[in-house]
This record gives sequence, C-alpha cells and structure tokens, in this order.
Amino acid sequence: MTRGTFDFKRSPSGSDHDPALTVVVEDDPDIAALGEEWQALEARADGSFFTSWTWIAALLANGLVHPLVVRVEAAGRLVAIGIFHRRARGFSRSLSLTSVDDPEYDAPYVEHNGPLVDRDYPEASGIWWQAIDRLGASIVYLPGIAPEALPGLRRLGTVLVERQQPAPRRSLAPVRACGGDVTALMSPNSRRQIRRAIRACEQSGPLTLDRATTPDDARLAFARMAELHRAGWRRRGQAGAMSPSFCRFHLDVLARGVAAGTADLLTVRAGDRLIGHLYNFRYGRTVSAYQSGFAYDTALPHEKPGLVCHALAIRHYAEQGLEIYDFLAGAARYKTSFADHARDLVWLRLAIGHAPLALMIRARARVAAYRDRRDI
Repeated sequence: MTRGTFDFKRSPSGSDHDPALTVVVEDDPDIAALGEEWQALEARADGSFFTSWTWIAALLANGLVHPLVVRVEAAGRLVAIGIFHRRARGFSRSLSLTSVDDPEYDAPYVEHNGPLVDRDYPEASGIWWQAIDRLGASIVYLPGIAPEALPGLRRLGTVLVERQQPAPRRSLAPVRACGGDVTALMSPNSRRQIRRAIRACEQSGPLTLDRATTPDDARLAFARMAELHRAGWRRRGQAGAMSPSFCRFHLDVLARGVAAGTADLLTVRAGDRLIGHLYNFRYGRTVSAYQSGFAYDTALPHEKPGLVCHALAIRHYAEQGLEIYDFLAGAARYKTSFADHARDLVWLRLAIGHAPLALMIRARARVAAYRDRRDI
C-alpha cells in the first residue's frame, strides 16, 4: 500500500471552511478500514446507490477493480472520496471511475457516478475533480457523471464526450396524491394502454407484487429474471446484459443489499402466473429501476408485462413514502411515458498530457467537434 498527499489552497465562494484541503491518494487500501470510513461519510453525504458501499464493496470483492482511492480531507476529516480502477496500457496509464472500462466486465453498469462528498463541505467536490490531473494518468474514463463537472474537467485536458443521455424520473408525491395510480398522471394514450393491460392480466387472477426478503429468495428470483431477460433479447437477436460476470457481481450486491433494504428483487404475478421481475436499488428516498425480466412468451393479448410491472412498483414505492422512481439512463418510450422529469448523465474520456493514448483521444475529440459544428 502506498499513499501520497498534496494540498490545495482555495477560497471557494460561499464556503465557511478553512480553504486548506488535503488530497490523499492511496493504492491497494485496507478494505475493512476503507469500508468503515466510506460508510461513515455516506451518512453525511448525498450520494447515489452507485457511490454506496454496497456497490463499491461488490466491485472490490469480485476483483473487478485494482483500486486507487482518492480522498479529500479537511484537518484530518474525510470530506470526499472516490475510487478508480487503474490500468497500464502500453506506455500509458489509464483510470476509470467506479468502473472497469472493459465491455466484458462493465455490464455492472454505473450511473449517477462521482465522488461521495460531505454535504457540509461542498467545496470538496471541485477539489476532488481538480485532483485528477495529479494522478499520473493519460486517460481517465468517467462514466455516468453529471454534466456539471464538464467545465472543470475541460480545464484539466481534452474531453471526449462519448454519449449524453437523460435519466427519466417520476416524482412519487403526486402519485401518492392520486392514491397510487400513476396512470392518472400520464397521457391519455398511455393511461388507456396500461389500464387495459392491467385488466387483461387480472383475468388470470389478482395482481400481486412481492419483494424477496432473503438472499436465497433473491437468488432464485434473479435467476428467473436473467432467463426472461435473455429470452427477450434473443427475440431481438442480441445477447442482453446478463453475462456471467454481471450475474456474479449482482448476486453479491443482492447478498449485501436485500437484508439491508437497499436492493429489491420484485416479483409480479397475476394469480399464479408470472408477469415479470424488477431488480431495483434504494438509496435515501430514491429508487432506481436497474434491470428487469418480463414473461412476454406467456403474455395474453393486450398484456404489456413491462408497463404493468413498473406501474405496480411505482404504486408500491409511493405507498412506502419514497420520493423518486428513477428509470436510469436511456430514452426508451416506456421511461418517458412514466416520467415527469429527467437528469442528464454523460460518459466521457479525459485526455491529459501527451502520451499516445491521450493524443488519440484528442484527435477523436477534434473530429467529434468538427462534426458537431458541421451539423449546426
């Protein structure tokens, strides 16, 4: 284990704190100690499930990352933290934030990514991002981050935005006000389709939604969901996201999250007939709809298993007092039909210095900028 430190002296506008903040960089950390300090900061931060220790611990336990931990401290107090996967590529060193940057292993898709920051030290966020150019990397992959970080990153090097997508979301307070019926808040066409689909399902018996309450039950439901997911993608000639590495990682997440109440494996049935499964994450008062599998092969006419499952899940979480149902990134029609707002997320590469990989990213960024100007 090696540690390095460097100081930033900055007087952020609106900050009541001493502007001297220390960045501490550590590779191969003690995992038990890291978990304790990470979870202590979680209680003082407004992060996401993807910056929670449940997610980070599963990445580490499955050997998916060779960790480089970047901390910001104020007089010894941890005020920001994030973890990179470090990788040597020829003469260049690359880093990827809370991800592996390898298609085979990045099926554990990360969104709402970034450092975990003490809400009493908002200035630590800018310091954490600013520290990236001192980590000795030529390329830094930053998937699923908020676009607000872009101006600061562009001051560090060349930014290549690979994609930018909205994450559609549904506010649950209005759903509660409608007695849990989200369709009352949707367009007439969507409302008509979903209500007809619910009536069609109910011909097989009452609709029920159950949450797996033990890791064993969650594993069984996950296996059924994975098969339904694969079957759906096979019909479209694609493999989907249920690779062996994905399944191993998420079985670990479920083992940690089901008992803690932060990972939900939901099963929707009409009578005894399976309609589908939803795999969701809870963090604070937000639930994220991460993965799913629906029984399209046994669906009756006019049934829409995906829409029915999400409508029941939205009712379920509204009744439990949660505030946001996040469909995560992507502009699929069903997401935008349910949603009443969205947050943008970006996937980008930051090129620093003059190593060959950095020069390649710069060239790609120039080509992308030229195409953007030509399309105006």
